[in-house]
This record gives sequence, structure tokens and C-alpha cells, in this order.
Amino acid sequence: MKEVTVKDFYRNLPRLETTRLVLRKATKSDVSGIFVYSSDAEVTRYLRWGPHQSLMETENYVNGMLAQYREGLDGPWLMEHKQNHTIIGHIHLMEITIQHRKAQVGFVLSRSYWNQGIMTEALRKVLEYSFERMGLNRVEGLCISDNRAAARVMEKAGMKKEGELREHLFQKGAFWDFSIYSMLRREFQM
Repeated sequence: MKEVTVKDFYRNLPRLETTRLVLRKATKSDVSGIFVYSSDAEVTRYLRWGPHQSLMETENYVNGMLAQYREGLDGPWLMEHKQNHTIIGHIHLMEITIQHRKAQVGFVLSRSYWNQGIMTEALRKVLEYSFERMGLNRVEGLCISDNRAAARVMEKAGMKKEGELREHLFQKGAFWDFSIYSMLRREFQM
């Protein structure tokens, strides 16, 4: 994968589908759907960013995503539920490193869709795309060690825990320990 390909990847983020989901780029019309999960304090509890306080904040967030896509710098897939066409979360392949053929994944899901296997379904699709289409060798994920739900998602998707990063990041007024998970290309099985 070449440097320009990473930019093209974000500029032309591919549409992916699973049994229940469409993973796609954000649009301006997604603001209200994103606000539903982004404004939930429980959903954002372990994220680097806190709950959105207004639709304007979410609109600014979406405008930032759109600018990142245009510039080929970054940007997540929104998760649209096929049954009701609702935006229920997002999943993000980021920190793509060409030299080492690796990336990091992060995700967030609306509380009303927790404990249904939906995030694992999305993560499996992103892992499949990462290994089979992008030629990556490693995808890793980090979560605050207390976030057992995120850890379970990565475990159910087949990622392996590698260890703990003590007081890895300072966010929301405290140092947090993080668990690191990964999957290698040779370990991926559909």
C-alpha cells in the first residue's frame, strides 16, 4: 500500500456491508443520528471525547469528518442499520502505517444496540477488508482496561489481548490504563 493509497482510502472510503449493517462515509444529513449516541454520557464514558452538548457540536464534528475525508487524512465508517436505516455508531480504521502494514481500530455504538453482536459484526468486516483488500499485516485496538464491553467485542472478533499499558493516556482528568489487542493477517478467518 502506497502513501497516496492511504489518502485515496479516506477520500473514497469504501462502502462495506454485513448482514445487518452498511458501513459508509458520513454525510451532512447524518448529524441527528450521530447526535443520539454522541450525546449519551454512558456511550462516551470511555472515549477520549465527552458527550456532545448540542446538535451544533455534532454538526461541527461531522463537518470535521467531511473535511478529513476530502483531504484524505482520516475518517470513520458510519454504521447504518439496514432494517431501519438508522445511524447507530461508527467504526474507525486509523493510524494506518504503510511501512509496517498496520492500523488501529476504534468504535462506538448507540446504547440501544448494545449486547446484540452488532459491533463484533462490524469489526469482523473491517478486519476482513484490512487484511484481504488493504494487505495489512496487523490491526490493533486499544480500550480503557475497565471497558469490558469493548474488550469483549475485540475478543469475540478474534483479536488477542497482548497486555496492559499502564497510565497510557491522560483524559477526562485522569491517567487511564489501557488494554491492547491485536490480530495478525495469518490469524484472520472468516
